[in-house]
Amino acid sequence: KPLVEHMRVVPDPRCGRETKHDHAEVLVCLVAGFLAGRTTIRRSLKWCGRNLEELRKHIPLKNGIASPSTASRILSGIDEELFALEFMEWAGEIAGTKGTHLAIDGKALRAAMEKVKGSRSPMVMNAMDVATGLVVAQVPLRDKDCEITAIPELLKLLDISGTTVTTDAVGTQTEVMEQILRQEGHFVLMVKGNQPQSYEEITKYLGEMSEDHKKMQKDKDYKPRHPEMQEKYEEVCFHERNRDRMEHRWYSACPESGILTRTQKEWPFIKTVGLARQVRIPLERDPEGNDITPDVETFLAKGSRRCPKPSRNGDTGKDIQETGMVSDMLLTAEEMGMMKRAHWSVENRLHHVLDDSFREDRSPAKKSRNSLALIRKFAYNILRLAMLSGECSEIMTEAMDDFSDTPALMEKYVFSGIKSLY
Repeated sequence: KPLVEHMRVVPDPRCGRETKHDHAEVLVCLVAGFLAGRTTIRRSLKWCGRNLEELRKHIPLKNGIASPSTASRILSGIDEELFALEFMEWAGEIAGTKGTHLAIDGKALRAAMEKVKGSRSPMVMNAMDVATGLVVAQVPLRDKDCEITAIPELLKLLDISGTTVTTDAVGTQTEVMEQILRQEGHFVLMVKGNQPQSYEEITKYLGEMSEDHKKMQKDKDYKPRHPEMQEKYEEVCFHERNRDRMEHRWYSACPESGILTRTQKEWPFIKTVGLARQVRIPLERDPEGNDITPDVETFLAKGSRRCPKPSRNGDTGKDIQETGMVSDMLLTAEEMGMMKRAHWSVENRLHHVLDDSFREDRSPAKKSRNSLALIRKFAYNILRLAMLSGECSEIMTEAMDDFSDTPALMEKYVFSGIKSLY
C-alpha cells in the first residue's frame, strides 16, 4: 500500500482539537524531502514547499506544507514503538526476512547526546538484509550495554526461519543464540575480549593448528599437536588491494566444538569454531613511483614508514585484527569468513551512508531522534530500492539528486505501493 497509508496507521500524537495539517501527510513530506537530499526537517519542508503543486497530485495538502515546529511536535510525540512496528510492516511487504542473511548492529546518534557529565550517546539497533542492503527493523537503545537484551527482543519481531543472523561480539550471548535457534534460524557470531575464556581458547587452538598446518605442508612426517582436530581443520587466505592499502586475510575453521569449554554446558549447539586474522598495510611508493609496500612478515616485525607501530586490536579499523567466530552450522573456513566479511557491510552500506549522506551524526534532535532516524530509513530504503532496479545512480548523493529532479521516481516509490522483491 502507499506510504501515506502506512503513516496513517500510527495515531496523530496531537490533541483532539482540529489540526491544520494531516500528520500522515507531514511524515510523507519529510520522507520526500530526505529523499531529495534535504537532510534536516527545515530543509526537507522547504523543498516540499517549492514542489507543492507536484506533491498535490498525490496527496491533498489542503493547507500547504507544515512548519518545522509542527513537524517536530509530531515526531516528538509520536508513539515510537508503533512507528517502528509500522516501519517493519512496510519493509516486510517489500523484502522478507525469511531465509536471508541479517546483520544486526548498533549505531550511535552522537549529536543527540545530552550535554551533561557522564552521559552517553543514545543508540539505535538496526537489522539489515545483507543481500539488498535494506533495513528491516530499528529498535532504540539507551546505550551500548542495552544491545545484549535488545537483540532477542528485536529477533522476536522478525521471521528468521532459515535465516543466518550475524552480530558483533556484544551479541555473542547464550540468550541470543537460544532465541535464534528457537525461531529456527542460524547464527555466525563474533568472539572477542568480552568472552575472554572462549576467545583465548579459539586463538590458542586454531593458532596452533595453523602453525602445524604450515609445518605439515613442508614436512609430511611432522606430528601435529592436535591430530584429531587437525584432520578437520582448514584455512583459506585472500590478498587484495583496497583503496590505499593492501589487505591480507586468513580464515580458519574447525568443526570441532570441543575446542571451547563452554560448549560442554552453555553452548552445546556450536558446530563450527573459526578464527579470522587480518593485516592492513598502507601502500607506499618511492620518489620514482615504485611500489615499496612491505610484505606481511616485514610489516609485523618492523612496521612501515606510514605505520611505524602497527596497532593490534580486535576492533574494526585496526592494522592487525584477530576475531574468533562460532556457528551452529557446519561451515567451511571460506563460508565462515565470507559471513563475517558480509556482516560488516552494515557499517559501510548503512551506518556510513546515514552519517555521510544523511548527516545523522550531526542531527541535534533529542526528543524526536528515534522517529527522525526512522524517517531517514524510509528514505534510505527507497533509495536502495531504486538503485537495485537501476532507475537511479548507485552513488547515494547522486541518487538523491535523481529523486529531487525526477517527479516520476517520487511518484513510483513514495506515492504508489512498492512491489515486493520476493
